[in-house]
Amino acid sequence: MNNQKTPWDLDVRVRERNLRKGVLDEKDVEKHLKELPDSAANAENVSIPQPAVGSPPSQPGCPPSSSGT
Repeated sequence: MNNQKTPWDLDVRVRERNLRKGVLDEKDVEKHLKELPDSAANAENVSIPQPAVGSPPSQPGCPPSSSGT
């Protein structure tokens, strides 16, 4: 078995499957997460109205969100 882990093995979209199959173990995941760089300083907050999740419209002309009742 190849012990070399690739970024594809650790991808969050397939990680659970790889853990179940034995491709990864929890130690591999923990090590990977600790090695990730902290990019918080590069982040930027963005406000976009999302009527589908219940936030009120913030621009004139936007239809009001329905309560579903």
